Amino acid sequence: MNEVELETKTVKKNVFFWAMYDLANTIYSMVIVSLIIFRYIMVIAQVEDGITYGQASFIFGLVQGLMQAGLAIAVPIVGAFGDQSGKRKPYVITLGGLCCLFASLLGFWHSLWVVLFFFILANVSYQLSLIFYDAMIPFIASKEDIGKVSGFGIAWGYFGTIISLIVLLPLMFMWGDVVSDPTQGDLSYGYTGYWITFVLPMVLFFILMIPFFFVREKQKGKMAPVRQVIGDSLRQLKATLKDIKQHKPMVIYIFAYFLIGNVAQTLIVLMMPLVTDGLIIGTGGQASDIIGVLFILIGTVSAVIFTTAVGKFGQKHGPKKCFYLVCFFWAISLIIGIYLIFTLPYIDIGLNYPFILALMMVIIVGPALGGTWAANRIMVTRLSPKEKFGEYFGFTSISGKASASLGPIIFGTILLTADVIGKYAWGLGLCALGVIMILGLILLKFVKVSEKM
Repeated sequence: MNEVELETKTVKKNVFFWAMYDLANTIYSMVIVSLIIFRYIMVIAQVEDGITYGQASFIFGLVQGLMQAGLAIAVPIVGAFGDQSGKRKPYVITLGGLCCLFASLLGFWHSLWVVLFFFILANVSYQLSLIFYDAMIPFIASKEDIGKVSGFGIAWGYFGTIISLIVLLPLMFMWGDVVSDPTQGDLSYGYTGYWITFVLPMVLFFILMIPFFFVREKQKGKMAPVRQVIGDSLRQLKATLKDIKQHKPMVIYIFAYFLIGNVAQTLIVLMMPLVTDGLIIGTGGQASDIIGVLFILIGTVSAVIFTTAVGKFGQKHGPKKCFYLVCFFWAISLIIGIYLIFTLPYIDIGLNYPFILALMMVIIVGPALGGTWAANRIMVTRLSPKEKFGEYFGFTSISGKASASLGPIIFGTILLTADVIGKYAWGLGLCALGVIMILGLILLKFVKVSEKM
């Protein structure tokens, strides 16, 4: 195995180059995953295949869940491969490029299964790239700066959302709203009916990731032949499985993160439809995509402002207290969302109590979402030995991917009832997320970790 040497000095320029991938890949995460894909597939399924809203939601949730379950299986092997190969940057670049390619192809077909196929390829590439990317942190930042660097990367990444959404706004004005909920009027592809809507953000993704090519990753040794690396990876994985079983805090944390991360993983995919189909924010019962984008922008700005602070809080007070803070933010947001869905048929735009309350919810979601990833990165670096950062990040990624498989399946199953009870199904889904998060917090209490560096 290559000799492992962690970074002892944090170089701001190098951190900036590294963080540019956070900025770039957030364009895919927020625009394709959060803003477009669910409702795009809902329209395709209903218009082209005659499937009901509830049935289409279940199909999407099932496919999303199975995809994430497959990723959960692959994650530890990928993490071990990164540790054995000695370099992680080339894999980030390759997988990021594949994500750009496959996501660009989504807009060229209005076929349910073709779109799902390309979405799976794009999302798998994106998710695997993050395993290598996260595992780079100890090799570009000193131990004392890991929390701050992690928080900066996440916060800086959200600027990618701001850039991409600003680019998409003119397309929305030109081609109109997506209407995926049949109770709001005639179904319509709106701005997602044109290929440029998918290609333009992915071009931005690729351009913005170019500075990442120049990151200096501190790791000694040259990469062995691929066959040897794969063999060594599997042997290392087997050894780590034995090792991690003896590391009780890490085992408990993996299960805790499986439950806590469920909220973030699920809402990333359902953020836009929650605003348009669940809360129905617009005018006279007709949701507005522009308002949906405005809400995401507000949440993004909130994340940019507060996520770095959450990372510093975690570095100072420890990852457990950081998670407690993050889950408090999630709890407030979920309570507001549930209240608004069950008490109002829709929310009109304006200076009224429901609309202002919805804005407060979105502002709180910002640090909750960014803080989830920051707290996880800090926790793993506290619990894992230096020579196995990649594998331990990999095992927590298993937890995250498994969690991301649970949430969509549960939410999709609940949304089957939307054909009968309408938008209230979204409120029931949020209630389920809240219960799962509470169970995760209970488990987290039993994780023993040093709260100070």
